[in-house]
Parts: sequence; C-alpha cells; structure tokens
Amino acid sequence: MKSKEVLFPPLVFNVFKPPRISSHDVVRHFKRHLPQGFGKIGHFGTLDPFASGVLMVGIGGAARLNDYIHAHLPKTYLAVGKLGIETPTGDYTSEISQLDESSYLTTEIAKLPREFLHERMKEKFEGDYLQSPHQYSAAKYMGKNLHEWARLGVEIKKDEVQRKIYSIEVIKYSFPYFVFRATVSSGTYIRTLFSDMARDLGTFGSLIALHRESVGSVRQKEALRKINWPKERSLEIMGRGMSPTTILPFEKIILSSNQVKEIKNGAFIKLNQFNLSTSHNEFWMLDESQSLVALAEKIEGDKLKARINFHELNSL
Repeated sequence: MKSKEVLFPPLVFNVFKPPRISSHDVVRHFKRHLPQGFGKIGHFGTLDPFASGVLMVGIGGAARLNDYIHAHLPKTYLAVGKLGIETPTGDYTSEISQLDESSYLTTEIAKLPREFLHERMKEKFEGDYLQSPHQYSAAKYMGKNLHEWARLGVEIKKDEVQRKIYSIEVIKYSFPYFVFRATVSSGTYIRTLFSDMARDLGTFGSLIALHRESVGSVRQKEALRKINWPKERSLEIMGRGMSPTTILPFEKIILSSNQVKEIKNGAFIKLNQFNLSTSHNEFWMLDESQSLVALAEKIEGDKLKARINFHELNSL
C-alpha cells in the first residue's frame, strides 16, 4: 500500500487530554498508532500541557477543518484561579513574579461573597471582550509561537483582538481560590481572562487548574480516555471517530453523480437548485450514498463552490 492512499473517511476523534502532556504529544500518539491509510492528521485548538479536557483530533480531510471549528464552535472551560499572585506564564508552571501583600486583599477582597463576584464578572466580562494573546501562548509572531520568543527573553506585545464571552459563572469562592466556568469564542485565553478578572477586583491572579469541558456539542464525558487511545494500528479505534457533519451544524446537500463530478472539478453550483433553510454560508455536500464529498461555501451570493474536497477512498 502506498503511504499516500487514504482508506478511511474524514473523521474527528474526541480525545481527553490529561495534564502534563502537550497537545502535540496526543497527535503524535495517534499518528503512530492509527491504522495506515488515515491521511493527514491535526488537532483543533491547543490545550496547554498543564490543562486537561477535550482535544479534537482530525484525520483525512477533517484535518483541514481547523478554521471552521474555531469560527463556529464556542469552548467551555472550568478553571481554578488563585488571587494575590502573578506568574510570567499566568499559571502555576512558573515561579511567582509578584505577590499582593496589601491589606486590601486580605480585608476586602477576601471577604467578598460569591454572589457579588458572580454578578460582577457577568456584568464586566460577558459579551464582546478585547484581549491580547498572552506572551506565553501559541499565538504566532514571525512564524514562531509567542512562548518561544518569551523563553528566548524577547517579549512580543500583540494588539488586542475582539473575543466573545458567551457566559461566565463563579461557581465557588474560598479565598484565595476562585472557581469559575466560562464559555468563550475560539482564541480566548483563559489565563488572560482570569488575570483581567483579578485586576478588575484590584489584585493579581494566576490559574492553578484548567479543564476544557466542551467544544460546541463535543463534550468531555464522551471523550476517549488514554486507556482507549489507538494501539498497534488496530482498526477498532476507527469506529470511535465522528463524521465532521455531526460536529459542525451545516445544512446537508445531496448531490447527483453529475453534480459530484462538477464540484470535484472546481465548478460552481447554483443555490436555487436546492431548498435551503439555513442562514449559514457553509454547506456539507454528500453523494447519493450519503458519503461526504465536500465542504462548500456561498460565493457571489447565489453560487456554491467547494472549499474542501474530501478524498475518494481507495479499496482496502
């Protein structure tokens, strides 16, 4: 079998990433142990090594869906922060760089009720939110991650970017520990969010735990634990993969055999051929046997064109 042959449809694995390993470590494990013929592989959204939770891994054409996942699916995190401390990384993986020893911290902030904090954080942070990527993050500058620049002693400050906080809930407050859940748009750094929350109260703050509970409808409780990760190229794992059509909520269009050929050859298809009810600009295109053919987008208002064509499977 040639290494470039694709024997499986595009699939997405909902993987539980444990703490103390990187997102790349997870992808590397899958790459080494999936059956041959899975095509390209990649993950949708880095989780820091100290964090845990949902990490989606795509194979075949699904590995090219990264931008669509980020654009359409909010992420929900459960986080524990500690007030009164600041670290260079914004989490417990580096030494404390500043310590709040003010009486205001211990006599005022320490006594705030959870209910007040909950309402304050909702009022202050829910909705549109401007945030600069943390200097210890995977955001890019000149082709290199910001955390790589930071570890070389070079501090890169990037412009603020508008993100969205869909919801924020203060679950527990036992000074100095602050437990909260936040559902946010992709690209939102929870370390930076908590630092901003602490600053709003008049102190510093760094995370001591971070857990991604869900990405869109993909939830942690259904995620593959490490004991169920692929082993020795067994085919069994392929049955645990999800079709991209179950993850991204785009309307499906069934194509005739002639339309499939047109789409795969780069032609446009007129929208008025289909009875479409969605306001989305993206559509899944399937053939008459319900196999995924392409992800298409509206162009010029009344046409559809494939942005991602999925591989035809070679026979096993």
